[in-house]
Amino acid sequence: MASQGKRRLCSLEAAIGKKHTCPEDACPFWEPGGAVLAGQCAFERLDVTKDIPLAAWLVEIRERLAATGSVADADALRSLYEQLLDESSE
Repeated sequence: MASQGKRRLCSLEAAIGKKHTCPEDACPFWEPGGAVLAGQCAFERLDVTKDIPLAAWLVEIRERLAATGSVADADALRSLYEQLLDESSE
């Protein structure tokens, strides 16, 4: 989210040592805000800086989602992502 005209850094990228601006709503991990809450990264609440392999994996998933050429490809990747999250929580 832009705050007072300033763009914030992507917390996932920062965790792996890169300094890129947060893509905000262009990111599949972005949770849009509403009337009360501002938009935010779904992983910002987690301290991904403590788990660099996780942050790297999430950046890779985000890049793959962005590179998909079709809605079907994006849906398949999102489904795989959700399945992996479910398995990791068991």
